[in-house]
Amino acid sequence: MMKKIALIVPALMLVMAGCSKHDEASKGGSQVVAKVNGSEITVHQLNFALSKLGKLDQSQVKAASEKVLQQMVDMELLKQKSVDEKLDRDPNVLQVLEATKQQVLAQAYMQKVAAKQATPSADEIQKFYDTHPELFSERNVYVIQEFAVQDGTQHVSEIEAGINAAKTPEEIAKWLQDNKYVFNVNASRKAAEQLPLELLKQLNALKAGDTLVVKSPQALVLLYLAKVDRQPVNFDNAKPVIQQFLVNSGQQTLIKNEVASLRKEAKVEFYGDFSKMTLNADTTAPAVPAAKPEPAAVAPTSPTEATHNQAIEKGLSGL
Repeated sequence: MMKKIALIVPALMLVMAGCSKHDEASKGGSQVVAKVNGSEITVHQLNFALSKLGKLDQSQVKAASEKVLQQMVDMELLKQKSVDEKLDRDPNVLQVLEATKQQVLAQAYMQKVAAKQATPSADEIQKFYDTHPELFSERNVYVIQEFAVQDGTQHVSEIEAGINAAKTPEEIAKWLQDNKYVFNVNASRKAAEQLPLELLKQLNALKAGDTLVVKSPQALVLLYLAKVDRQPVNFDNAKPVIQQFLVNSGQQTLIKNEVASLRKEAKVEFYGDFSKMTLNADTTAPAVPAAKPEPAAVAPTSPTEATHNQAIEKGLSGL
């Protein structure tokens, strides 16, 4: 439930920033759009609820407004009945209401801090593009055959030596089978931005036909590089994605610094089972609520470019 509360702040921003026909109508008359047992539902409450639906065409507004208003009447009826039965005094309900209030206020303040982030300059965007050729100008798409070897981490040296001469995935599989290793095989096609940066650096140093050995907690993974396709992304397509990434990154830094400053100035004490706890000097920045919906990466000129842009945006979020 608490995750849904994060949507309230951006929705509120939309209501405050936008101006609909309902707003215009309210200027010329009553702001009340319905009364439920004497309790009023206002045009502002209706607009707030409508804002959660996203952008509507003018042809959709009337039908959507009527449907939402019907739902608001139902909610008001249920709320009134809840109050009649004194559920608003129930300790669990009070706890949820207080937690919701805390979340909304914290999100609102984070939004205020995040709004201070300036739009990145053209030079900053260009620099990011130039310093990450593996994601853009020299972007590759890798066709990989993955072998996940159970208990392989206990025999890394033996496996590396055993598959060293293997030139095909079939030869790798045969060696593993001959040596009684249990493994799973999976074929995948991954673009550069879909891979962790450290793994990407290692793959960039290989050529088709090479095998990379990667240790993981669950298994030893052998990545046979079957094919490498160069599919660069030009600056114009990358620009809006980089800009959004730099804004988001800057907002996260602002939030993290603000929380660190608040922690430094605050007097925080722990009690009971937590009496020996101390406040961490470092903290992870809470997620910044979006002031507006995330824009599409770019207006692509082809389906391939659309796929690239979505993948790049996803990949950049992990940098």
